[in-house]
Amino acid sequence: MSITSDEVNFLVYRYLQESGFSHSAFTFGIESHISQSNINGTLVPPAALISILQKGLQYVEAEISINEDGTVFDGRPIESLSLIDAVMPDVVHTRKQAFRDKLAQQQQQQAACSANSTAVQSHATKNGETAFNGDENGTHALNNHVEAMEVDGEVQIPASKATVLRGHESEVFICAWNPVTDLLASG
Repeated sequence: MSITSDEVNFLVYRYLQESGFSHSAFTFGIESHISQSNINGTLVPPAALISILQKGLQYVEAEISINEDGTVFDGRPIESLSLIDAVMPDVVHTRKQAFRDKLAQQQQQQAACSANSTAVQSHATKNGETAFNGDENGTHALNNHVEAMEVDGEVQIPASKATVLRGHESEVFICAWNPVTDLLASG
């Protein structure tokens, strides 16, 4: 890909016109010799400069979410970059590091939740109780449910045994507990 100064000048000139800066557009057009360029302005779509800038920001955000080995992180950057932030290497580096730190924290939480559910499954099997869906050897995978879980009936939990969790600002979609200590993780 190559970019000429005539192309950049034309996009700036067109932006000034479209934004209502007619005097500035006229002055810039004279000083940058827009009339002498071989660019056909009828082929250039409106808001072309803004479109190119937005694509550049998306590219920088994509760079932030890609590992050194080329694999892509799950998720999006913590917050969108401004145009000025995108051209400042230290800001981009800081955002990239913050994004990686947050991702590592999420992976640790997922690993902890996975370990807790494995502990729950093996704990139930070791005590001689029936494991998930009647699988006595504890090898049933949680994500491979085919049958519906049987419910014995309504279970009443006394208020003295229940705790109201505070701190969530929206619905809780996942919860894991530790059968050994009084520890509960939710998200």
